[in-house]
Amino acid sequence: MRPRFGTRGLPPEVHASWRRSLSDRQGVPARILAWARSQDGFAVGSPSVLSVGGGDGTSGAVPDALPDSGVQPRDWRHIGWHEIEHGGWNAESRSLSWTLYGGRRGRVELADPARLPELFRERVAASIAVERFVPLRGERGVTVTARRDLGAAGTLSWHSTLTRGLTGNEPGVADEIAAAEADLRSEYGSTPQGW
Repeated sequence: MRPRFGTRGLPPEVHASWRRSLSDRQGVPARILAWARSQDGFAVGSPSVLSVGGGDGTSGAVPDALPDSGVQPRDWRHIGWHEIEHGGWNAESRSLSWTLYGGRRGRVELADPARLPELFRERVAASIAVERFVPLRGERGVTVTARRDLGAAGTLSWHSTLTRGLTGNEPGVADEIAAAEADLRSEYGSTPQGW
């Protein structure tokens, strides 16, 4: 069993650093839903973001005290659940990995994942407002997705993901993608109010 230090058991100096790192992000509640130690620090799941960092960057050790501990707000990276295209937990490698829209990848190794992998699945799924596959060339097509920022603003971002073997450079594909997205936007609107 994990010792109880601070909020949800997160050591107080790490919790303080994490909260400070969120101070410039409007609409991001500083509430911990789950956390785990990572190879280089901590991974913290909150209602609207996955935060990774908070260690000394070398050993995963918890610094003794702030402000001289070396844990600064810049040591945290915050990833909105709505920014994650796909990802999940790999029990064999004991790592949580993800791919963002646009292709950037992230990965964090967790010694004891606790509830973080389950929270990861739940929050990514909760950010999907609507998703529709539109066939363009037989079995190949585009998945149009509206993702909701789970922060206070609740804004939507729209994404189009092509299936393997189909590129936006093929004749007519870009126009068909734009039409599919426009249809979905007109059906659901551009804001989540009333959903």
